[in-house]
Amino acid sequence: MKTASQKYGVLLLSVLVLFGCAAVRHAFGTFVPDQVAEKNFEAFQIDPGMNYYFSGSDVYPSVIMGLKKQYVLDNDLWRPLKPDLQLFKDLINDMQLKAREHGQLQRGFVLKSPEGQTIGVCYCTFTVRMKLKMGEDNKVIVYTPEVNSYPYGGGGGRRGR
Repeated sequence: MKTASQKYGVLLLSVLVLFGCAAVRHAFGTFVPDQVAEKNFEAFQIDPGMNYYFSGSDVYPSVIMGLKKQYVLDNDLWRPLKPDLQLFKDLINDMQLKAREHGQLQRGFVLKSPEGQTIGVCYCTFTVRMKLKMGEDNKVIVYTPEVNSYPYGGGGGRRGR
């Protein structure tokens, strides 16, 4: 039979573990499907309030991401994308072409902080898996998807970035 202090000890330990897990989980944001973000990408609209990045091939990126300028991308897994309308249009058209070849479609997503604030947008297929982690001082880590998001690859030449 357990003593009262042992029961309280187990209860206290359980509560600490739960709060610890909640605190760790709380640092992660989410990707929410969003038709407005999708339409903006497909209309080739570059938001001047965002910095843009891409992941994947230079011709067939897996993802294009826009991050509000008040946030700092805190990893070097992404490559910056110049705010060049023709380049933006070409990349999106090429992404759509490559996805269609593999029976996929791109979608728009809104990036949300753990508190539910919109911190950016991205354009990719539903099959792409990424994680978003918030740090201190508006720093954001977005882990890129697998290197090859399209079956059978999508190499190609290099464009001006």
